[in-house]
Amino acid sequence: MTEHLLTQSLSMIVLSAVAVGLFAALRMPAAMGYLLAGLAIGPHGLNLVALGDDTLFLAELGLIFLMFMVGLEFSLTTLLAARADVLVAGTLQVGGTLATIAAALWWLGLDARIAILFGGAVAMSSTAVSMKQLAEQGEISSQHGRFAIGILLFQDIATIPLLVAVDSWSRQASFDPFDLMGRLALAAIALIAVSIIAGPLFRTVLAGASKSRSNELFLLSALFVALGAAYFAHLAGLALPIGAFIAGMAIGGSDFQHRVEDDLRPFRDVLVGLFFVTVGMQVDLQLVAVFPYTILAWCAVFLFGKAFITFVVGLMLGRSAAIALRVGVILAHGGEFGLLLLTLALNTGLLPSEFGQPVLIALAITMGLAPLLIQHSALLDHLVGNRRDRLAATETALGAAGTSLERHVVLCGCGRVGRLVATAFEAAKIPFIAIECDLARFREAQRQGHTIVHGDAAHRRILSAAGLAKSRLVVITFDRPSAVERILKFASEQQMAISCLVSAADDRDITALVGAGAKVIFPENLAAGLALADQSLLLCGLTQEEAGRIVTALRAELNPELRERVGI
Repeated sequence: MTEHLLTQSLSMIVLSAVAVGLFAALRMPAAMGYLLAGLAIGPHGLNLVALGDDTLFLAELGLIFLMFMVGLEFSLTTLLAARADVLVAGTLQVGGTLATIAAALWWLGLDARIAILFGGAVAMSSTAVSMKQLAEQGEISSQHGRFAIGILLFQDIATIPLLVAVDSWSRQASFDPFDLMGRLALAAIALIAVSIIAGPLFRTVLAGASKSRSNELFLLSALFVALGAAYFAHLAGLALPIGAFIAGMAIGGSDFQHRVEDDLRPFRDVLVGLFFVTVGMQVDLQLVAVFPYTILAWCAVFLFGKAFITFVVGLMLGRSAAIALRVGVILAHGGEFGLLLLTLALNTGLLPSEFGQPVLIALAITMGLAPLLIQHSALLDHLVGNRRDRLAATETALGAAGTSLERHVVLCGCGRVGRLVATAFEAAKIPFIAIECDLARFREAQRQGHTIVHGDAAHRRILSAAGLAKSRLVVITFDRPSAVERILKFASEQQMAISCLVSAADDRDITALVGAGAKVIFPENLAAGLALADQSLLLCGLTQEEAGRIVTALRAELNPELRERVGI
């Protein structure tokens, strides 16, 4: 017995590690790696691990911790402050997608419960994948980034009533609106009761554990709060994840939020990974051959139908066609909570396998495509909106600002780093012109009084209008490798040599940047570490010359190809 369990555990861990590592190397979601591992070891694959009650219980623990962490991050104040992007846009996107899909399926003869469930699953996108990809592209604070994140936040919240609905319908032979309304009312009452009564109680328990100065006691107390709330929700007739979400919301915003989040994150990551493994174990790829057109149709619903509905929502709220379409593409995929709804419905028998499996497979496929869709959504700016007019307007602004400039600096990007560089140029009375494509960062730099125009520095016409040929230096402060390489290439084609200084997020693309012609490169990870080391050596009594010699040697040792090319 012990040997059998150990073999199953090792199989699950090894295959999960290999699959997650492979997908990480491809910059794809870890969830896809777990799904692939489950597919490989499950009954429809190598049949190494049986999908028993013990495995499903551990997976359900993962859902409890997942919803507890979602509750921790829930803030009513933040929600109300961003009500246009979260409440209004989120309601329209989730409600519009759910209603459209459910109405179409009901019209085709599907049971109303299954139609609503499918509509809810399609409406959900992956918050983790979307935010990670937007952060890598530096677009979190952009117009489309803020709009997409607002909708994603509402999608997470909208999962709660859908979980209540799945729990209610799984207990009924037919659709009973009174039972559903009763359970939704019970969840609302529990939410209010926890806020008024249990919230202070939970915080008192955590405060007592914190005063003991025992990390183990605090961890056990946090586990007790999450699992205890789930248990009492179960006793009240609600799904386990609902209770965990309510408990997390009660602690969210308190002094203990971040410590609880840090302590429970390893449990959540491991157990949520196990949940995705169990989902993969239930996927039967033989159905791809049985229902190929059904799966393709559902992929089209996720990729095109959902994108179109989101696009319409954006236009209704006054967004430009380019922003609305870009957000539609960013959200045109399935998410973790869609998997959660479908899996719970399959496990409870509410959703027949022949209906649920094709949707599950299509959702997993679109989730895997999500990073590519988000990465290339910028191409829509060239297809939607009047790109020629935008370029002409930027050229005109640059021409007006840079007519008298010569031997100046062209500052590409004026965000957090670029504004500091601009301030230094102004203090030194060095002429410069800044170019920023993100509207929020452009307005902030404009508010601070910097010489800046709105446009994309990666375009040749924009750089020409900025007087690149007459400049002495180009400073690039954003981290978009393809755009940076285009700027470096154009600068190298000028008749007079122009020095180019690049700020990079890390040292992964150093070789390509050197080859493209960067004179000096500031990888942020090396720059921050070396600057800290330099100051530490000075405070330890070394002279500036001694500290500089050590830092220079360390810099050359870390990246030999960057001798004389890297700043601190």
